[in-house]
Amino acid sequence: MINALVGYVNGSNAGQSWINSTARWINAVHQQTPAPLSIYTRIYFTTKQRPEIGPSTPFAAVAAGLGNVTASSLETQIYPAFKHGNANDVVLQKTRYYAGAGNGLEEILSSQQIDTVILSGIRTSGVIAATAYRLFDLNYNVYVIADNVIETPPSGDLVNEGVLTAISKLPANVITLDQAIAALGRSGPAIY
Repeated sequence: MINALVGYVNGSNAGQSWINSTARWINAVHQQTPAPLSIYTRIYFTTKQRPEIGPSTPFAAVAAGLGNVTASSLETQIYPAFKHGNANDVVLQKTRYYAGAGNGLEEILSSQQIDTVILSGIRTSGVIAATAYRLFDLNYNVYVIADNVIETPPSGDLVNEGVLTAISKLPANVITLDQAIAALGRSGPAIY
């Protein structure tokens, strides 16, 4: 949900709908007392030489469109509509599609005794699918909010629908934003 990737979709009606839906979810989570842990991931590299991926790895070709982004690059900052900074928000670097690549995501989930993860994000075929499958393999209950995932053009809608169908047949429960907000209301306060 970084500026560079949101820039691929924010000019379309589908992109604006995704932004609004995702922002609505984030706001609903932050209104809980106390707010549940929200983890954001940003893809960037420690230096402009991108040592985490090397020059000839398969992911290097995928990441080439981002350029040589680092932690301070504007392109890697979380898109402004996705408010973060709540006391229970965590922002992690990642270096691949999987949200836990190169960071402490799995340690945080384990340490906090979290057993259920709800995913929102961009690049359903990459980030969402990779994260859903990996967390499922680690025995997490995985939910994907269908309204809060989007695929980049040119075939975004078709790819998004196909990936959500595949995910729902295997590791994750695909739900709507309204179902997610209703479940949030029923779940009770976060325990820390």
